[in-house]
Amino acid sequence: MTYEPRGTQYDVITSSAPVLVVRGGAGTGKTTTAVAAARAYLETTDRQLLVARRAAAIADQRTRLAAPQRVLFLSFSRTAVTQIIDRAGSIIGPYGPRLEVATFDGFAWRIVTSFGPHHGYPPPLSVLSAANARVPGAPPGLTYDELLPAAMKLLAIPRIAEHYNGRYGMIICDEFQDTDAEEWAFLRTIAPSARLILLGDLHQCIYDGFKHVDPNARISDALALPGAIEIDLPPASFRDPTGVLPAAAEAARERRFDDPAIAYAAEAGRLSITRTPSATGYAEVIDLAREARLQGHTVSIFTHTNAATTELSDAMRQAGLTHEQVGLTEAYGEALPAQLALIQYALGDDAAPIRRALAVYITANHRGKYLPALAEQLLSGTNPQLEHALSGLCQDLRAAAGSAPDLADLSGVIAGAYRRVGTFRGQETWTQAAERTRNALRGANLDHGMAGLEAQLLRLRDESLVGGLSPRRHSIQAMNLHQTKGREADTTILLLRPDEWYGYEQDPYPNGSRLLYVVMTRARQRAHLVVPSAAHPLWQPLVDACDSSRTGTRLHPQRTGVAEPEFT
Repeated sequence: MTYEPRGTQYDVITSSAPVLVVRGGAGTGKTTTAVAAARAYLETTDRQLLVARRAAAIADQRTRLAAPQRVLFLSFSRTAVTQIIDRAGSIIGPYGPRLEVATFDGFAWRIVTSFGPHHGYPPPLSVLSAANARVPGAPPGLTYDELLPAAMKLLAIPRIAEHYNGRYGMIICDEFQDTDAEEWAFLRTIAPSARLILLGDLHQCIYDGFKHVDPNARISDALALPGAIEIDLPPASFRDPTGVLPAAAEAARERRFDDPAIAYAAEAGRLSITRTPSATGYAEVIDLAREARLQGHTVSIFTHTNAATTELSDAMRQAGLTHEQVGLTEAYGEALPAQLALIQYALGDDAAPIRRALAVYITANHRGKYLPALAEQLLSGTNPQLEHALSGLCQDLRAAAGSAPDLADLSGVIAGAYRRVGTFRGQETWTQAAERTRNALRGANLDHGMAGLEAQLLRLRDESLVGGLSPRRHSIQAMNLHQTKGREADTTILLLRPDEWYGYEQDPYPNGSRLLYVVMTRARQRAHLVVPSAAHPLWQPLVDACDSSRTGTRLHPQRTGVAEPEFT
């Protein structure tokens, strides 16, 4: 990718302001411009360090010079971190190792694991997921809510504070408008002397229902800091240079559904409606995804909840559609210790915590306040059919291990274990984790015991729970609506259901309408909506607006018997 800054993007890259608030709409290049600014900063500080070293050599002075600077790029969104890494490579170039990208939780966990053992957080210590905390017998660990306070406590120690203040000369915060008060305080504590670049867009604040966030107040707080300035990026979208989808999205956000931008996007086939007569809409989503892949498109599929994403993923897997679930890091993370427990049992550990580990994984897939019935039955041993399946699994695990473990057979048994004793909900995250477990098994030296393998899988678990860094694995990805921030794909597909709940907000949905804007601006080329006969009032006017454009509505021909109009 060749990046050529334009307009005020150049001002961002060349600015030396101690606090820089960068505002821009979806697709305007905030992240890319910030990475370019990071590179420019590192290049400048390297030149300054070289001059200082030469001056010291000429003067024959022995002096301790500062270490090369690093840049920290923070986001509270796990999914956004992956996208930042994907986009940064060609921009940051040889300075890549000195650009550290992490979630707030992930960076806090890094501080705790680096300095905690000597300051009140002795090992073994793990990230305690919501599912793990819900299942009786939880091990010692830090919950998500405890991570930032623990890191802040450690940063109050002068030696630790000095380390981080000297390490980072610049900190970039993505989606700054969504940071809550605790994240904002943590951001300013990591390296108080570091320059700040804060990226934001008030129109993309979609977490009001999950976090206590006041985006206007947050940006005002930043601009009140000494030396702070604000730069607005040009409105043109790099994601969709035609401007068709961004214009339609802006009209939808403002509830201007009679705007010509929406009609034009529908008539041009850039924004389309697919009616589904079924209760789920899975078949329509699968067909649209396959059609997009035949065109060589990457595909992002959105649903309203994690549960809906998991159920859709299971349907896509059953249909043989290769894809990846995004955002369900808790389920993926808790699959790893469950699979570790199966390995431990296979190799002779009769006390391996198979029941509890599987119960935690099942709970991670179902969410909610209470233990799923299947998890309770697994812990209590009260389901005869489940007990029979578990017994058969244990026999196969021991058989695969034998006196000389056949790692290929053992990996195969583990990959199919959840299908045998669980439900089909969550099979995709189990399969994703099984690939990592298989690779870890191949590289393990079991002649020296399980310690190395155990440490590796549990480290992967913790990293995934706080925002593990992994690139896009598959060209089709499925996620819930609130995982869309920072993401983009050639084709996007939104699956709406008739029973969706978007809180107590009423028309004109000032907060909910931001969700329309965010979702519609993820697509580079085409945005599809798969809709039931009646969608939630948040979305229904958009559906009606597309319906009013003759070529904007697409009835699925295989299931309705109605001919499919050609797009212009």
